[in-house]
Amino acid sequence: MSKVKFKYWIQAARPKTLLVSMAPVIMSVAIASMYVTINWLPAVICLIFAVMAQILSNFVNDYADGLKGADNERLGPQRMVASGLISPQKMRRGIIVWGVLTFIVGCTLLYYGGWILLPFGIVILLCALAYSAGPFPLSRHALGDVAVVLFYGIAPVVLTFFIQTEFVNWQIILAGLAIGIVANNLLIVNNYRDAEQDAANGKKTTVTVFGKQFMKWIYFLNPIIAIILIYLVFKNYIILLYLIPFLIYSVLVSRKFSKAKGMEFNKLIGMSSLEAIIFAITIVIYII
Repeated sequence: MSKVKFKYWIQAARPKTLLVSMAPVIMSVAIASMYVTINWLPAVICLIFAVMAQILSNFVNDYADGLKGADNERLGPQRMVASGLISPQKMRRGIIVWGVLTFIVGCTLLYYGGWILLPFGIVILLCALAYSAGPFPLSRHALGDVAVVLFYGIAPVVLTFFIQTEFVNWQIILAGLAIGIVANNLLIVNNYRDAEQDAANGKKTTVTVFGKQFMKWIYFLNPIIAIILIYLVFKNYIILLYLIPFLIYSVLVSRKFSKAKGMEFNKLIGMSSLEAIIFAITIVIYII
């Protein structure tokens, strides 16, 4: 594979978005450290699996939207299949190879968490595919936000915690919901930017269904809701002080979001992704 071709595959992986999949694992490990001594090898594997699953979803999204013509004349970063830089056949093969590798990495976690993890891992991979492809693509039926909260919040947080501690409690589920809500801001930016094109292509998102003004408020409120949820997890007012920098950053990003136009939304993709990692690192610092 030439350097140019490798560059295209890196672009298809959408590296600016990958912090969103890392954040819940990092936060979950930190919370688990309050209960047990951390086993770092499965923690690292959880991180790798989460990132690989997101890359798989990004490949499938590039492939599916490219075939449907949904990425033509887009405001966002260039998509590889739609632009012809990666052929549909090569992307399909890449999805198969990457999917198998992701499954193999995930299977190594069975050694630490037991066979009960297998059905959950399979569901995660199937949803990575079903987000953009299959008979009922979640992203085209206004279910993308639900998928993000579940699979970039609750699922990785709960499963990582379970692998470390061998139990699950309501606090860790709330923590997963909190960071999933923060992660969803990334999708809101993406769907807000592409609202007109999505509507023209018959793609339903929360932005096309509920309107831009409503989703602007959701984008602003998501970090505040996450702060309330994480307070309920720890029930300590001190954590609210730790979260002040996160809140300030979120307000600044929300202001930029409310004023953004056209290509300016592309910068907000990275900034919204960073929002999730700041939230996770804040929890790590609080626990330390």
